[in-house]
Amino acid sequence: MNIKKFLLTALTAIAISATLIGCGGDTDSAATVADNLDLYTPLGTYPVVKEGVDISFTAFAPLLTNITTYAYDTNLFTKHFQDLTGVEIEWVECTSADKKQKFNVMMTGGDYTDVILEMQNTLSELSLYGSQGIFIPLNDLIDQYMPNLKAVLEKNPHVVDAWTATDGNIYSLPKISGSLNNQVGNKMWMNQVWLDNLGLEVPTNIDEFYNVLKAFKEQDANGNGDPNDEIPLTGSYKSWAGDITLFIGNMFQPMSNSSKFLNIDEDGQIFYAKSTDEWKEALKFMNKLHDEGLFDPMYFSQTSDQLIKLASNPAAAVVGTTVGGSVTVFANTTNHERWGQYTWVPPIEGPTGLISTAHTPDFGKAVLSITNRCENPIAVARMFDYMYDAEGKGTFANEYGLEGTGRYRLAEEGTKNYVGGPAEVINLSADAAKDVSWGGLGPGYHDEDWLLMFGVSDKPSEEVGYLLYRAGQDYIDHAQDIDTMIPPLAFDLDDSRILVDVETNLGMYLDQATADFITGKVDIDEGWDDYLEQLSNIGINQYISVHQEALDLKLSE
Repeated sequence: MNIKKFLLTALTAIAISATLIGCGGDTDSAATVADNLDLYTPLGTYPVVKEGVDISFTAFAPLLTNITTYAYDTNLFTKHFQDLTGVEIEWVECTSADKKQKFNVMMTGGDYTDVILEMQNTLSELSLYGSQGIFIPLNDLIDQYMPNLKAVLEKNPHVVDAWTATDGNIYSLPKISGSLNNQVGNKMWMNQVWLDNLGLEVPTNIDEFYNVLKAFKEQDANGNGDPNDEIPLTGSYKSWAGDITLFIGNMFQPMSNSSKFLNIDEDGQIFYAKSTDEWKEALKFMNKLHDEGLFDPMYFSQTSDQLIKLASNPAAAVVGTTVGGSVTVFANTTNHERWGQYTWVPPIEGPTGLISTAHTPDFGKAVLSITNRCENPIAVARMFDYMYDAEGKGTFANEYGLEGTGRYRLAEEGTKNYVGGPAEVINLSADAAKDVSWGGLGPGYHDEDWLLMFGVSDKPSEEVGYLLYRAGQDYIDHAQDIDTMIPPLAFDLDDSRILVDVETNLGMYLDQATADFITGKVDIDEGWDDYLEQLSNIGINQYISVHQEALDLKLSE
């Protein structure tokens, strides 16, 4: 199967090599990597071990959806993977719900496996186990024995930065599989039928946005003869990526909940985006929308189910505009008659000319660590490098299994993908396809064109996929610059406690304060100083300071 080639612009191999080799792997790790080289076949060939060589390792792994076991004699991908590489895996399995508890018990008791899969540990956790010598540095293994991963990291240097601990070591292999849609989930959806009824275009700037909402309210936009049943802007912040205030806030300054609203200025100093004059102006604009009946006050209490019920009103469409990661946040997938009326609104230009949208960068997830119990880390590295191969075959087989096992079929000639190009495979229902794959367990890589291998039909769910792909293309070019966002950082136990306390209290206060400002319960100008003082009392300055120290330490290494 000729799965799509990577299209991301590559940095030079010299640069990434310098990053990896210069990450400070300890001498014990280097000695381990150099041992037993006579066991292996030439790099880039399969199997990875020579004929007659028996190598195995133990792996802790949670059971993902449609997986009852990873055992060789049952799981079809395990059989394929082990036969291909010549390396055997002895599994220690648990349910996904129990994985954290089982992992903690295993690590506390000291009876841990050679490899840890799919725990998605934080950088703080990885650094802790690394400093104790339990997780070994992977820098040299990546540089010397994982050419596929090395090439992926050349194209995604931010992943290296994100998962390099303050001691300079990398303690986990990544899964880089965040879809374009997830990276820019906070999207606006507007009723195209209403726009057509009123002779309006999709708004491109904040003045046009205001005027469209005004027209929706005053001109019987749904055409049912009732000029008072239209709701110009509503939603539910409890829905997936459904924060209206985040979408509008980005008209005034780049900001993202994925970075905890902590931005980095041009001098490398962290500031809190919800304490700035720009945020104050955004609140004033939303207060104006509310006072004129354009911003639904029910947004602050409406559940996701209530939003779907409202937007699915059988008599007539009553929702003009909403925000969310997909049309499915306000309509059932099968209700094509309703969600088919809506189109995405590309990021809107704010009052200063800024065009920005919230960004959830794909820093990758930490999904494979090797412990100091492992006698053959080279075997592990070479084996899992398959998941990063240049055509994406390893990742695809991991997630979907092999041809003929029930999760997909090859597309017939002439089958089109989301953008009308040639498709390669047709996705099938996974319900009856148990244990044919790993379901995406462990390392993997999706490039930006991953979805283009799949063929589409006229199924509503696939039309939704088309909308999300096209919308994502419009949004990603305006996503907040990754260099202005805090990356994953490592914190010690005391600092972690401070962060948890502040975040808990901050979240509760901000929800109420934001609602009070927008609905006019508290005057923004009169209440602003008290708002800033309350942020200070909650600990926002200490919160920023802890992040700044961690960021400075990371950048100094």
